[in-house]
Amino acid sequence: MRVGAVAAAAICLFASAGWSQESPATPADREAAAIIARFERALQGRDVAGIAEVVADDIVVFENGHRNDGWTDFRDNHLIPEMKEAAAPMKSQLLKVVTTPAMAWGYSRSDIFHAPEGGQKPSHRLWSVYVLEKREGRWKITVLDWSMAKLKS
Repeated sequence: MRVGAVAAAAICLFASAGWSQESPATPADREAAAIIARFERALQGRDVAGIAEVVADDIVVFENGHRNDGWTDFRDNHLIPEMKEAAAPMKSQLLKVVTTPAMAWGYSRSDIFHAPEGGQKPSHRLWSVYVLEKREGRWKITVLDWSMAKLKS
């Protein structure tokens, strides 16, 4: 039970880390932010089952001009092939979440450290945009848009 409480606190801490103290954060904002945080943690941990828990079966994923249509397409043609490669260290920050009773959107910035020598400067920046829908009382990610760029040295 104690581990669950610590995990829940960590989710809330990560989810709210990018918001300033002046930013209004409603309970719905925090719920949607927690789903985004779970997704990002599962992605970094290469936990396909964890990702599946928070995305809709009909998710649409855009990445630098490519599209995956549905969970099966995203999982089989994007996630699993990419997960065969070594994971680069990453630092993410959720910057904004906006909710209505039925929908939410948010975005995060991730710095990726893919330098072979283990450099302190990020080599890439990933912007992630999320659209979530409330389905059967639970938030599900229905659209994900990734845009990544290599940073200048």
